[in-house]
Amino acid sequence: MKPIGTKWRCRMARPKEFDPAKALDQALEAFWDQGYEAASVQGLCSAMGINRGSLYDTFGDKETLFTACMDRFRALQEQGLYRILERREEDPQEQLRLFFDAVVESSLVNFSRGRGCFMTNTTLGSSVRLPSIAQRVEGYHLYTEDVLLRFLEDASKRGLTKDGLQPREAARFLLAIKQGIHVTARTEAGRSMLEDVCRMAVNAVF
Repeated sequence: MKPIGTKWRCRMARPKEFDPAKALDQALEAFWDQGYEAASVQGLCSAMGINRGSLYDTFGDKETLFTACMDRFRALQEQGLYRILERREEDPQEQLRLFFDAVVESSLVNFSRGRGCFMTNTTLGSSVRLPSIAQRVEGYHLYTEDVLLRFLEDASKRGLTKDGLQPREAARFLLAIKQGIHVTARTEAGRSMLEDVCRMAVNAVF
């Protein structure tokens, strides 16, 4: 029986009035420009074009949003940069050159925009003390090492790497070189110096 004076209403979930994927990309850009610590919730809302309620309802708190941005960054890198090494081509030496050319180019572009590599910034920042962030930083570096390892193992099996090369050790060496390029690019080292480093790295393997 319908209670007197009470109106029954069918409460339907309101559709989101924004694109969560686009908002996440905008949050990534904001975190990339400002860093985790400096980015405020209100500033993130402004960058994403949403209010606080929508942010918390869709993405959770600031830390959860940041980890979603880390996952998004990794996905973009997997679809772009690391595809260079995923292909199995006749000249792996040229592939590795192209890979490092892309690393140098992205590092210089980021420097021109007043920021470094998103994941490297996170690695060096204080937010890495948070377990959820530290886990993703470690996962990203392990993924990079694994891509390099599989690439080098394939080239080694085909007899295309230097004699006696240990793929695991070489993969870790190249990972360290990649990280060093991201950091060095922020010191106005210039393209020539970065390319010299990359050339030495490639020549150490092939």
